[in-house]
Amino acid sequence: MKELRNAFITGALLLVPIVATLNLLVWLIASLEGSVRNFMPTSYLPFDFPGLGLVFSITIILLVGTAAKNHVGQASFNFFDSMLRKAPLAGSIYSTIRKFLETILNPQSDKFHGVVLVHFPSQQHLSIGFRTGKPDRRLGAPADLVNVFVPCTPNPTSGFYLLVKESELTPLDISVQEAFKIVISMGIVTLDEEGTAHTK
Repeated sequence: MKELRNAFITGALLLVPIVATLNLLVWLIASLEGSVRNFMPTSYLPFDFPGLGLVFSITIILLVGTAAKNHVGQASFNFFDSMLRKAPLAGSIYSTIRKFLETILNPQSDKFHGVVLVHFPSQQHLSIGFRTGKPDRRLGAPADLVNVFVPCTPNPTSGFYLLVKESELTPLDISVQEAFKIVISMGIVTLDEEGTAHTK
């Protein structure tokens, strides 16, 4: 009975992450495919096939990314970026998603200014947080406070926005990406001395 239990646990540890990852990728591709097809003039195209929306979206992303590298494209991007940021409601959503993607996709992003330990949700507890700069001056916060984002586990796209004294933070010598690995894995993934992620 013990051997069967161990075999089941081993099989689950091997297969469940693979199946979950594949399901997530399938869902992401299907969502992207369906969303893009709503804006595609498929009735005017001489061909159509499953996955056309995904191919179309990847092509558009590459074209926009290439165009944004020249002066005209960069100026146009900055204009639309500024307009979206100023839009009521949509501006807040756009800015949040953009900053999060910049942090995850761009290792050189400076949107997060370091990983810290912060006393949260009480003085008896510590949580991993990300310093995100100084508070908006319109908040009237004391000068010694800084912005800290504490992500939720295992979904770091949601979390808590805190205003904390700089002196109450403990800086950590790890990258934002390494910290996210720890948060997403609920602490199962740790970092060795070389900073390489591994499971316990």
